[in-house]
Amino acid sequence: MKYLNENQYKAIGLLLEGKKHVDIAEELGVHRNTVSNWMKDDLFQSELRKAATRHSQHRLGQLIERMYDVAINEGSAAMAKLILQSQGMLSEKHIVEREATGASNGINYDKLDDEIAAFAKRLEDETDIEH
Repeated sequence: MKYLNENQYKAIGLLLEGKKHVDIAEELGVHRNTVSNWMKDDLFQSELRKAATRHSQHRLGQLIERMYDVAINEGSAAMAKLILQSQGMLSEKHIVEREATGASNGINYDKLDDEIAAFAKRLEDETDIEH
């Protein structure tokens, strides 16, 4: 099984600090092509992704809070959709043709519309409580 060496782990830390490849190479005493080659390595990329996740995990709460701010304060429908999707509260768009009577295939669309409106009201009320 292949493992990363100490310099590769140091390089991952330096990448997460925002350092450039040439600066990392200089700091680690390796050629800049070495860092470029590491970046092409699947194991290195995998470890970099894991480290980036660990590095940013503490800010997840801030990110979610900012997403809510943008959705609410800036009226961003796209952000609201993203929030709802991430919470499993919004599924893929399905186009349904509706008969003039308001019911098709046993589906009562008026009742469904009422349930959607009630859900939207609940979300609005929860948002008001938070602020």
